[in-house]
Amino acid sequence: MKITKVRAVTHEVQNLITGWKISLGTKDNHELIFVRIDTDEKIFGVGVASPGAIYISGDTGVHHLELINNIFGPAIVGMDPFELEAIIRKLESLARTAERAMAGIDLALHDLMGKALGMPANKLFGGALHQGIRVTRLMGMYPPQEMAEKCKAVVQKGYTALKLKVGTTLKEDVERVQRVREAVGPDVTITIDFNQACSAKEAIQRIQKMEPYDVAIVEQPVKAADLRGMALVRQSVQPRVMADESVNNAAEALRIIESGAADIISLKIPKMGGIFKVRKVAAVCEAAGIEYLVGTAPGSRLLDAANVHLAVSLRNLTLPCEIGEFERMANDPCSGLEIVEGISRPPQAPGLGVEVDLIKVGLAG
Repeated sequence: MKITKVRAVTHEVQNLITGWKISLGTKDNHELIFVRIDTDEKIFGVGVASPGAIYISGDTGVHHLELINNIFGPAIVGMDPFELEAIIRKLESLARTAERAMAGIDLALHDLMGKALGMPANKLFGGALHQGIRVTRLMGMYPPQEMAEKCKAVVQKGYTALKLKVGTTLKEDVERVQRVREAVGPDVTITIDFNQACSAKEAIQRIQKMEPYDVAIVEQPVKAADLRGMALVRQSVQPRVMADESVNNAAEALRIIESGAADIISLKIPKMGGIFKVRKVAAVCEAAGIEYLVGTAPGSRLLDAANVHLAVSLRNLTLPCEIGEFERMANDPCSGLEIVEGISRPPQAPGLGVEVDLIKVGLAG
């Protein structure tokens, strides 16, 4: 089997929840890039790249689209889609800092391979070790009372884990956590995510004031490069510290571990370059005995299907994962994945297992 064509198009999804923001900024519309890879055996796969807002990824969707259509795609035409290591090496030789574009190709290849073999994608990398994954629902940075009301409504739908975006003032951040805990009760797992908003001193002060409200995990309290500061936070607070923006590949995961900067690493398909490369980061974590979970990005059911296929295959996964961002997005061209009572299960159809409206995204034929 050989790759004959690679095509990528943009598709915009809209945030159904107005005012959804994080400490780095706000964005109501998200431009995704859908990727189709065809073969000489008439089998094709579809993936999706989530470029992210420029204040998160430091890059633009236009750049990723051009990379896939003009550089990456032509470079892998004629290659065997099952030779993932060779394909990834080829892409890295062309652009070493284009993980989000690589992720779109990686997902299309996993979808294609699963379809070719007639099996769900997770069987390509060992199969499902977990029947379902407990889902953490992400909550934007709202005023405290509004956040508490929104969180209570989410918990009433069956969710048992929440991630609260914080990073305004000390008083407001602490009040957010207090009001949410009072609204949802003692049994819901709460993670707070600063998205790099604080200095180490500020983060320690805020987190210590939140500790009476049983915060389980604190995500990326300081700037991505400030590993010393993050290690200081970790030594000074009760909740476990999770690295997100600080880790984009296996080498950075190793630096986090060696510096003692985090207890947990967030594994994200878009920023790490796809399932193939994420599993290498997971292997580093497993060897070092550090925990991980599967994080996400604004996207569609196609991305979250990949997330849940990855999550169920991870041997050391014990934490809830961020699957289901599609629930707050309109205009998703995909179907076949839902969250039920706060649990996500991998689709059983071949490949990534969701249906993509190829006409809607412009990849039919």
